[in-house]
Amino acid sequence: MIEICYQDQYLVAVNKPAGWLVHRSWLDRKEKVVVMQTVRDMLGQHVFTVHRLDRPTSGVLLLALST
Repeated sequence: MIEICYQDQYLVAVNKPAGWLVHRSWLDRKEKVVVMQTVRDMLGQHVFTVHRLDRPTSGVLLLALST
């Protein structure tokens, strides 16, 4: 699970743990746990990256709820 810090009709802010990929990547094709998929499963809707944080970095990550 990922902590949701804020959510409204347009975006969701989550606390990204260090070591997690923001989205699937060729950098680690075997990784199954990524922030975008986890948040999508939690909310039951697609999410879109506004920005990203490198894998070793923790912090607040913004995801849009529409394109």
